[in-house]
Amino acid sequence: MNEVLKVAFCGAGGIVRGKHIPELLARNDRFEIVGFYDVVRESAKSAATGNSGWKAYAAYDELLSDERVDLVVIATKPLSTHAPAARKALEAGKNVLLEKPMASTSVECDELIAEAGKRGLVLTIHHNRRLDLDFQALRDVINSGKLGEPLLIENRVIAAGYDGGDIVDWGVHLVDQCLLLNDSPLKEVSAFFRKSENGAADAGFAEATLLFEKGPLVRFSMMPRTKEFLLNGTDAFTRFRVVGTKASFSQRIIESPKDLMNATQNFDNASPDYAVPPYLKIEMKDYYDYLYDSIVGGEPLLVRPEEARNAIRCIELMEESARNGAAQVPASGMIPTGR
Repeated sequence: MNEVLKVAFCGAGGIVRGKHIPELLARNDRFEIVGFYDVVRESAKSAATGNSGWKAYAAYDELLSDERVDLVVIATKPLSTHAPAARKALEAGKNVLLEKPMASTSVECDELIAEAGKRGLVLTIHHNRRLDLDFQALRDVINSGKLGEPLLIENRVIAAGYDGGDIVDWGVHLVDQCLLLNDSPLKEVSAFFRKSENGAADAGFAEATLLFEKGPLVRFSMMPRTKEFLLNGTDAFTRFRVVGTKASFSQRIIESPKDLMNATQNFDNASPDYAVPPYLKIEMKDYYDYLYDSIVGGEPLLVRPEEARNAIRCIELMEESARNGAAQVPASGMIPTGR
């Protein structure tokens, strides 16, 4: 394996140009972009103009036959293209990073996991919101013991529109976070979607309750973005809330290290010490830092494919519950992750 990983992209849209390329360029001591393939030929050509050494592949098979490529980043649309593109890359002997969501169904996810395992290749998913400062701060607070044993955790965003794509597109990040907040097996799911008949891809307002074999209970909520939720351009609402045996805790959005020093976190029995949380020990690494350490250094993956697969399965269970009037659905089909 090269110490500098050679990366090629299947898909050259906005997330690649706005997120992946800048992050890789900032780590040019460890990653080298080789080129781009896109079904829209001009999109690949446009992305490749950023550097004279980058190639616009005429076909996906041409990318996969390039012996220089160590890692294929798949960022294609629609979602139905994820599994076929990933399967071809794995069959070609390439490590794969899939943009979220992992695939359309948990069955497709299982097939990809089996293929990667059979070939001894890395398969991971870009659930980069595990590294959001507010989520990391939440986990630090929980782990500090100041709340006692957590009984209830609420994970809330104002991002849902009344158009499509709410949970399958953006909300899968929240489902992934929810499953990380309780390390015991998921036992039961109940969910309500505003458009339950259309499934999670067109849910509108949505709520879900995840019951695990052990506490805490975890609640998921996506609300429509309206002016009532905005204050000076900032979402004025509680992003996370935890009820513990010793104290309760609420937290607004944290988007930068500076926010950690502001009054974005509150305990119900607050003392002046808690206004500035010096006990937070957030590791300022980005997704590609972790990925490099995994591929080259053999470190555990930040996002194991089994975990991303379980997020898809959880959404399937949420859809089933919503179709049946928020019925309590047994969490069948979840797999152990070993986390």
